[in-house]
Amino acid sequence: MNENDIYVIYGSNGKETVKNLLKTIKIENELNKDMLIGLKPNLVVAKVPESGATTSTDMICGIIEYLKDFGFNNIVILESSWVGESTKKAFKVCGYDKISKKYNVSLFDNKEDSFHIYNVDDFSVSICDKPMSLNYLINLPVLKGHCQTRITCALKNMKGCIPDKEKRRFHSLGLHKPIAYLNKILRPSLHIVDGLIGDLDFEEGGNPVEMNRIIAGKDPVLIDSYAAELMGYNPYDIEYIKIAESIGVGSADLQKANIIELNSDDIAQTHFTNPGRKVQYLI
Repeated sequence: MNENDIYVIYGSNGKETVKNLLKTIKIENELNKDMLIGLKPNLVVAKVPESGATTSTDMICGIIEYLKDFGFNNIVILESSWVGESTKKAFKVCGYDKISKKYNVSLFDNKEDSFHIYNVDDFSVSICDKPMSLNYLINLPVLKGHCQTRITCALKNMKGCIPDKEKRRFHSLGLHKPIAYLNKILRPSLHIVDGLIGDLDFEEGGNPVEMNRIIAGKDPVLIDSYAAELMGYNPYDIEYIKIAESIGVGSADLQKANIIELNSDDIAQTHFTNPGRKVQYLI
C-alpha cells in the first residue's frame, strides 16, 4: 500500500468486510511475529456501536481473527474515553471484555498509563507511554461529525492516546493545532476507518446513519480529507487538516489520491435513522 492509496470497501457485515479488505492490502507483509500490535478504537463514551459513537466490535473481531490466522498473537486493544467517562465501562458496554476473553487479547486503559512530553517546533504534547511503545499501531476511528471540529476521523482519534489533563489543554487551545501536532509525533502504521455506522452530526452518537463502508489508508491527512469531502466539506475548511498538512503529517490533496473501491456501493446508505438531521448521508 502506498501513501496516496485509499481503499474503500462496502458491506454491512463488519467482520467479513474488514477481512476482505485486509486480504487485499495484505497487512501480514508488514508484520512479524515479535511485533507488539496495538488496536486503537474510538470508545469515547460507553455506548454500543449501533449508536453511531463507537468502533464496530464486529470489525475489531475481524481484524483480530485475520491477524491470528497468520500467527500474530501479540495484540493489545488500547483506548482512553473522554474526560469524565470510564474507559473500563466503555470496554464492557461495547463488548470488548468479551472480545478480550474470546481471543486472548489484552485491554489497556490509557488513563492509567504514564506519559512523556514530546516537543515539535514550538509545541509540546504529552503522550501516553503504551501507544509510543508499540511496534505497529492500527488506528480504528469511526467516521463521525463533531460539534467543534465538524468531523472526527483518523487524526482526531489519536486523542485517546493522551492523558486526561492533556485532553483538557487540547480543548482550551481549540483542538485543531494540538490534534495536528499530536499526529506529527504519534504515527499509526495503518488507519482503518469504521464507516459502517456513524453519527454524522455529533461525536457522542444518538443519530446513527448506516453508511456500510470501511476505508483504509496510510496517510491520515488524506483519509480525513476524503472523509470531509464525503460529508460535504472542503477539507481545508477543517482547520486541523490544513495544519497537519502544513507541518508534514500528510497530504490533503485529493487529486493525488489513488482511491480504490473494491466493490460496488449498491447497499451503501440504505437506511437513515432520522431523516430530519442536518447531515443525513454521505455525498
